[in-house]
Amino acid sequence: MTEKTASQPIISLVHTKSDDGTYTATMTVSGLPTEQQAVAALDHMERLFCGSEVEQKEIQ
Repeated sequence: MTEKTASQPIISLVHTKSDDGTYTATMTVSGLPTEQQAVAALDHMERLFCGSEVEQKEIQ
């Protein structure tokens, strides 16, 4: 059996409505061949969409 991999990442976007009336927007990037690329994708999305509002903070 030959294993096939995606030639490029697949990006899926979806929004859902919760029971409380709020919405959730989700972006999934699949088909990344390495953990290094997955971490780089997370870092990039955090910079684009979150900025300093969602910095990792040390809990004391």
